[in-house]
Amino acid sequence: MPATLREPVLGRITRRRLLTGAGALGALGLVTACGGATDSATGASPASGTGGFPLSVEHRNGTTRIPAAPQRVVTVGYSDQDPVLALGVRPVGVTDWYGDHPYATWPWAQDELGDAQPVVMNRGTFTGTPEYRYEEIAAMAPDLIIGLYTGMDATQYETLSRIAPTVGPPAGFPEWGAPWQEYTRLAGRALGRPERADELIAGIDARLAAARAAHPQFEGRSAVVAERNEPGLSFVRSPNDQRSQLVAALGFTIPPEIGQLAGDQDGATISDEQMGLLDRDVLLWNTGFSPEVRPEVEAAPLYSQLGVVRAGRSIFVEDPMVSAAWTWGTVLSLPSVIDSLVAQLAAAVR
Repeated sequence: MPATLREPVLGRITRRRLLTGAGALGALGLVTACGGATDSATGASPASGTGGFPLSVEHRNGTTRIPAAPQRVVTVGYSDQDPVLALGVRPVGVTDWYGDHPYATWPWAQDELGDAQPVVMNRGTFTGTPEYRYEEIAAMAPDLIIGLYTGMDATQYETLSRIAPTVGPPAGFPEWGAPWQEYTRLAGRALGRPERADELIAGIDARLAAARAAHPQFEGRSAVVAERNEPGLSFVRSPNDQRSQLVAALGFTIPPEIGQLAGDQDGATISDEQMGLLDRDVLLWNTGFSPEVRPEVEAAPLYSQLGVVRAGRSIFVEDPMVSAAWTWGTVLSLPSVIDSLVAQLAAAVR
């Protein structure tokens, strides 16, 4: 799940407690006919000038028919605005993750946002649990709802689909576990812009391949990505998580036992007594959102005994913007993290 700050630990525990219920379903009938913000107010840009409509899109929750190029897109996933904006479409509504940036859009996506002013849902209330506000979504009068980096059960999907055609997360991957390429491709198919999605993916893949070729010392080395949840506990990211996926794309190997520990989740919590699990060729701490945790990590009894620490290959990613771009792991954020992460890795792995 998309944990970033210490507070979302609770969200990790309660993630399955998703918003459902007859109340939301019943109230929906009262609001679907209501009007929403106008395009002139939001600065939204439709997916116009695209071909292939009507089209059908397959995703984890089923198959969605999209009758025409959408004019009013609402994104309900935590980072979905990035691939949608990258494809040239400005949503009329987005979901806040964290960071307190204008219109829930980080600096790496501000150029694509332009002068658009989407409605921001869930601002400042990140819990790690998708809490779809159906009436608020319906009031925006969307003609397409996109929910990629999110959890979406059958009831939620049915309720959202009563508002507008809804595209859920990519099929064939664990919850929260699809690669960034798949989120981009699915957004491209839903918006009728699959060729543009492929172009964007190819550009970043080429950049990653170049970095990998320039640093052959990365190849085959084991690496683990960790975060600090709370005193005495760390969260180790599974191979399915976008942070680990980026490290793997640079040539490193995420140990399979980490994947076994996490199961179908995006990571697993370990105690300080289990820190030996982190003793690999490289240990990366994603701490830019909580810089105060580094002394806490370094004070853990086993930390200084780890071979990776004694070898100087325990790396703290402390730049808040780099940490955030790595955490988001989207088609727009990745260019902001690749060079910095590669530089830190190259300095530690020779």
